[in-house]
Amino acid sequence: MTRRERLSTRLAGLLKNLLGEKGSWSGGVDSGTSMDGRPVSWLLTAQRAGNRIILLETVTATDQSSRVVRYWLLKPSDNGRWQLEAAEKNHEALDEEWINDELEETIGRLEDPQTAQSILEVPKARALSPVVSNPSFGLWPRRFRSVASLAFFICAFFILAAVGSLQYQRMMQLVGDLSSAIGISSTRQTQAVETLTGRLEAMDDELEQLRDDVQRERTAFEFSRKNTAMTLRQQADELPWSEYSRKRAYNYLADRIESSGSYGDIVYQMSRIPEDNAQAETILAVDRANIVTLSKYHSTVPGLAFPVRLDGESADGSNFMISSGFGELRPSSLGTGGYLPHMAVDIINVENILTVTPENAIVRFPGEPGSVVSAYRGTVLSSGYDSVYGWHLEVSHPLRADWTSKYKGIEKLTTFYAHMAEDPGWKGGELVEQNEKLGKIGDTGRATGPHLHFEVRIYHKGGEFSNRYGSFDRINPYIITIQ
Repeated sequence: MTRRERLSTRLAGLLKNLLGEKGSWSGGVDSGTSMDGRPVSWLLTAQRAGNRIILLETVTATDQSSRVVRYWLLKPSDNGRWQLEAAEKNHEALDEEWINDELEETIGRLEDPQTAQSILEVPKARALSPVVSNPSFGLWPRRFRSVASLAFFICAFFILAAVGSLQYQRMMQLVGDLSSAIGISSTRQTQAVETLTGRLEAMDDELEQLRDDVQRERTAFEFSRKNTAMTLRQQADELPWSEYSRKRAYNYLADRIESSGSYGDIVYQMSRIPEDNAQAETILAVDRANIVTLSKYHSTVPGLAFPVRLDGESADGSNFMISSGFGELRPSSLGTGGYLPHMAVDIINVENILTVTPENAIVRFPGEPGSVVSAYRGTVLSSGYDSVYGWHLEVSHPLRADWTSKYKGIEKLTTFYAHMAEDPGWKGGELVEQNEKLGKIGDTGRATGPHLHFEVRIYHKGGEFSNRYGSFDRINPYIITIQ
């Protein structure tokens, strides 16, 4: 076993103990000190992604002057060991020569955060009093401070503008004085010129001071722009993975702020900060550069294909996007109030997105939304209609050896397709092939527009959900491919 494998397996063991039966875990210290004595905070977030485990580690100086973000993606191998699939620091891939040392440091901080020290860089936290941190704690106070600082700089900008206007009026008065001096005697002209020269020299000094003030204002603006963007990215890091769309939107707005040319632009971008995943999705949907197509994802279930395509084209996912991800919190469809996790993925044709209304709703282009296809060969289990899912279809698939080894106690694996445009016309017991068309994408039932509601169900004893075919769990069908 190589050193990399030993460290990866050791880190995976620590994270599995912290996660237990949960899908995510977060912890760290709210206060600590870096190796050079600066106060810092340290946050760890672990998340299950299918059979993989993700660890995100953030160490941030309290004065926001520096930050280190590490991202680890671990996957199990067939021999019971774990492998490191991805390693990033500050959103860039780690150099191969440093990966093992960085892994060893992270393991040391997990095993003994009280005494762990960095040998590579600052800031790194030495915990003063370990606590379990809430990733969302302090979100709105920090946002309030960011907006307050922006207001201060905007006021300073307008004060400097007023000073510049006064300087202009004074210059015009001097020009008038010069015109008057031309018409008087040479003696008086000489005296006037001498006086004017003195006043011009004084004005030069004032203009130099004004240039210094403008330079200071430009420096302050650049600092405010960078500080606001950095704060927004930190808030994105602190959001849980159930708020994935908000994470993406926060980072997108941070990019827009970094390219802003005025305080007005910064204030506008800050005003667009989404309160929930639905608002985040509409912000991202109207900018084609932000769309992550379905082809960038891969299935967590071996052998399953993408369940959508345009007629006459392959089902490669390039024309579609996930508009609502697995596990995101959404208002309860039962009308009882509160929020429930979305235990499926919603898939939409990106060409149907036209614009977004002031009420934050997607306006869809009245084009062809696409077709629903079977993700794998199998037998139609049921087909029907209800007020929530509209026209829907469930297909049962023959069990594969890699499925039975991956999902212990599995009795049946099915895929579920909802909100189809019309009665798909399939009957129970009919056979379907992989990529065979099942019907058209629609918006029947409780839907905000044409999209496919897609689920993968694992039937086994003691599942969280149940129907007339047995008890089952819903699993995340797709995770994004790490580049």
